[in-house]
Amino acid sequence: MYGLRVEKTDAATWAELVLRRYARQTNRLIAGRVFAVRGSGPYADALRSALIGIGARVVAPASGEPVDTCFEAEPPDLFAALTAPYLDEPRDGAAERIAWARRHMPVLEALGQRLAGSGLLAGRRVGICLVLEPKTAVLARVLAEAGAEVSLYAHPEETDAAVAAELRDGGIPVFGGLDTESEDAEQDRFLAQRLHVLIDDGSRLIRRLIATPGAASALVGAAEETTSGLRPLRELAELPFPVIAVNDARTKSLFDNAHGTGQSCLLTILDLLDPDRAGWGLPGRTVAVAGFGPVGEGFARNVRALGGKVLVADPDPVAELRARFTGYRTGPLEDLVAEADLIVSASGYPHTITPAVLAAARSGAAVAVAGGVEDEVDWRIALDAGGTFEPVREHVEDLRLASGNTIRLLDRGGCINCTAGEGNPIEIMDLSFAVQLAAVELLFTGHLSPGLHPIPAAADELIARLALDRSLES
Repeated sequence: MYGLRVEKTDAATWAELVLRRYARQTNRLIAGRVFAVRGSGPYADALRSALIGIGARVVAPASGEPVDTCFEAEPPDLFAALTAPYLDEPRDGAAERIAWARRHMPVLEALGQRLAGSGLLAGRRVGICLVLEPKTAVLARVLAEAGAEVSLYAHPEETDAAVAAELRDGGIPVFGGLDTESEDAEQDRFLAQRLHVLIDDGSRLIRRLIATPGAASALVGAAEETTSGLRPLRELAELPFPVIAVNDARTKSLFDNAHGTGQSCLLTILDLLDPDRAGWGLPGRTVAVAGFGPVGEGFARNVRALGGKVLVADPDPVAELRARFTGYRTGPLEDLVAEADLIVSASGYPHTITPAVLAAARSGAAVAVAGGVEDEVDWRIALDAGGTFEPVREHVEDLRLASGNTIRLLDRGGCINCTAGEGNPIEIMDLSFAVQLAAVELLFTGHLSPGLHPIPAAADELIARLALDRSLES
């Protein structure tokens, strides 16, 4: 429960808290939606500014235009700030959260119905290895309703146990999700089903298939969700089967990475740093962002919209120049972190937050990863050098370096919105999972050769048109 004494909170921090509450209650995207704000004082102005900065459209309450939510800013009471009736709907249990997500995934629903009508998936074994949360459950059920025999593999650190149990109770097998010691055996059990299609995130199971003789004997092909998953596949001399580069679809990379990950990672980080909603306050804080690809760009935009000062480091000179043209100060990461309250890696490369970066950070700075791969933060090296962990609360620890400096590390550098939050907003995963359905359809109809393949432009455009047509329905 939000217990904010608003008279002690400045307008910009109040706006941040309102949007954090909105995101936690709805798991919905702010960018691209239409909102109204009732009021004319500094609190209303701060909320309008934050919404517009993130990418929402703000209209007058009396405009007559359909709006997602009307925020009450006079008086600035956080409990009464959101007035849309649906925000009071329960979203506590896994079944409720899955139903809520499905209600707001019309593009996935439309493509699922098309696949069901085609009969393409009847009796086909489709395996899913994605972050297991309510939207992934919707994808699994849509594929099952289209005729597929669906199963999931869930990495332990990326599993909502209640959602996994709900799927199992509904007859969809879920492998993994137990502990890291049993991962190899669980992955082998999952892959032993002789899948026809594998939908993967991070290409960990795609690469395991490639490395296991005979494991892909029935495989038609695979689909890879992420930038970090495609990178190692592109480095291979050859692929033995077709892989659809889902991440490269415009309706995935232009929205999921920049808007979805940018919003969900920042708001998850703020909830971890300020669990009592007492107003840790991003306004006036300095945030160093490592990496200015789509994730870093979206994260930085959200930080600036909520009043934070952004510094950007990227070893690619073109990316650094783009950051500077966006209005951010840039430089080497080791130089920037000395003045940062929060340091976030958005590079997707291991060893981005090196021991040297940790040593250069000011004591008390928080460190987190947006997106991410294993060892993006070199905390293991810091421990080997004499560092120690001190628990603060769930997903939050203080890493005391041998030098005496203390870094507040969030979820040990895990992909923060997936391991400590509810993943990307629903509308974003509606687009991304619609691309996955397009990839599955292409694998069964495209007669593809081994190697990486893009999503056809026509499929990308269809998904965008469906999203435009259904934007007011969801």
